[in-house]
Amino acid sequence: MAEPLIGMQKLAPQTFGAAVLRAIALALACLVALSGDAQPQPAPPTQYDVEAVYLYNFAKFVRWPLGTQHDAMTVCVAGQKVYSDTLTRIVAGERIDERPLSVRSVERPEEMAGCDIVFIGLSAKNRLESLLASTANKPILTVSDIPGFLDKGGMIQFVVSDSRVRFAVDLRPVQGSGISLSSELLKVAVKVSGNPPGGPA
Repeated sequence: MAEPLIGMQKLAPQTFGAAVLRAIALALACLVALSGDAQPQPAPPTQYDVEAVYLYNFAKFVRWPLGTQHDAMTVCVAGQKVYSDTLTRIVAGERIDERPLSVRSVERPEEMAGCDIVFIGLSAKNRLESLLASTANKPILTVSDIPGFLDKGGMIQFVVSDSRVRFAVDLRPVQGSGISLSSELLKVAVKVSGNPPGGPA
């Protein structure tokens, strides 16, 4: 299991900081309730919890090309089952742009059809290149916590700095996919590579 995080970074007030904190609180409440072993003081969020909440919030700051949206917004998870389990609890009953959210696990590139966001966990590192190849130039946001993920062609990589989960973005594969990321999301990234539409990063 991931070690509990000491804290979370402060995000710009006009971005999703408050939503992240609310979602983490909800996720922790669900985890405690489902464990059947509630504690007087809830445990601090783990790295899994925080990254799962980020995945949910990323969906609010992505725009997909017209005509490519599915009935449900689907987050696919390749890797540790704990991510898909945690994310499923967080997004239960939630909607973004009137679309319900769903979560499903994937193992092979051919299972990626219908995914809007793909998270590739560390345990899927040996399949990273084939999974990324299956999403190349398609309207799919790719996210991972695997070191060097951006160098392999990924879009958003989680990094841990001073016990806080942050993220870096590479806009080059984003531009080839047809999707777009909100400037508000880019403002709180620890690093942005590539040029956003209309000018340099």
